[in-house]
Amino acid sequence: MKPDKMLLKKRGERLRQAREAIGLSVEEASIAFGAAYSTYAAHENGTTPYTLNAAIEYAKRYKVSLDWLVHGVGDGPGDKAKASQTPESALRSSLIAYGIDGGDLPAVFKAIKGFVAETDVEQPQPGRPRDQSELAIRRRAKSP
Repeated sequence: MKPDKMLLKKRGERLRQAREAIGLSVEEASIAFGAAYSTYAAHENGTTPYTLNAAIEYAKRYKVSLDWLVHGVGDGPGDKAKASQTPESALRSSLIAYGIDGGDLPAVFKAIKGFVAETDVEQPQPGRPRDQSELAIRRRAKSP
């Protein structure tokens, strides 16, 4: 599925913001990423989509979250990267980094939430550390 023109423009604008935040010119950025000037410039002006691998590399080097660069959610330039990132945003960025398509994320989140809800996890009582051996004994006793 091809991204629409407006989405490409927004992604390109975020890429430009990230580059400008660290003080690089388009030429310096293209050299730093080992890309042709025209290719990098096309990513920034939104005429050519960048690959997932390129997005991951851009996010790392510009110190922005992948989620922000691709979707506009999470830590952008000037934000304290990862410190203010929500757990869901961090998970989204990680899943995208591992190749999970952005369109599949709602289904993935639903599956994870369902799994967590079904998991029988003992919650520790306040003031008392959880005894892993007690939990293990109870789980073994439940299994046939």
